[in-house]
Amino acid sequence: MESHAPPAVGFWTEVVDRADAALASGAMHSFECALEFVADAGVEFVLRVATKFPPGETASGRSAAAPKLPRDPFAAPEPALVVRDLTPTHRALLNKFSVLREHLLLVTREYEDQRALLTEADFAALAACMQDAEVLAFYNGGTEAGASQKHKHIQVVTLPLSPRHSVPMDVLLEKPQAQLPFKHAAARLPVGAAGRPAEMLRMYLDLHARAGLAAPKPYNLLVTHEWMLVVPRARDRFEDISINSLAFAGSFFVRDARHAHIIASSGPMHVLKSVAMP
Repeated sequence: MESHAPPAVGFWTEVVDRADAALASGAMHSFECALEFVADAGVEFVLRVATKFPPGETASGRSAAAPKLPRDPFAAPEPALVVRDLTPTHRALLNKFSVLREHLLLVTREYEDQRALLTEADFAALAACMQDAEVLAFYNGGTEAGASQKHKHIQVVTLPLSPRHSVPMDVLLEKPQAQLPFKHAAARLPVGAAGRPAEMLRMYLDLHARAGLAAPKPYNLLVTHEWMLVVPRARDRFEDISINSLAFAGSFFVRDARHAHIIASSGPMHVLKSVAMP
């Protein structure tokens, strides 16, 4: 399958411009956060602790007074949130409620289930977003893996995740054999592989199988230009804290200081072990 992605020169400049306009118009909202750092198991994790919430959001989650979102917000997305059509099968949207400023959703134009395996078309869309910036892409495969929407979407954020480390978990994942204390499958990517969708699909399916997964078992997928990681999931939450793919990159988002204390005192790596598979 050939990639139909348009040239991506200046793509992330376009994303920033669209985000500025969407924030100014009120179509997009952002969380303001303070940063805390917790060293554990050789990784310096970053915790983003919300200090100011978008309208309708609170430390406990969305309030009853919050505007009602469409059942499938990706079916007919708000025009102000659309960056561009990436391929014949995918479009790039801004995340309406953003913790990280440049946070994209690569959404299938026709409905596909979030629990379905990724396809070459998904990786073709991803390739269009990885050509002019250092990014982390991630996929929450099912509600137990942190997915909040059922319509298939890959998420992409620009790096660094932390002012101290581009990706905090790099310190472990850059080793020839990643030593992580939970079930996973990881691989280093050949140079330029992120721009070759068929090759990325083969690596993804291989890691999916090595991790012992069978669709629709929940899992997290993380991809940078250097590596790919698949983590089977046992549950969505640690206590009452939702944990998604970014935590496995070493970056947590929490809504208040109590949640930050729970993660710090429990140990971030213990939190990951608790929501993953032994």
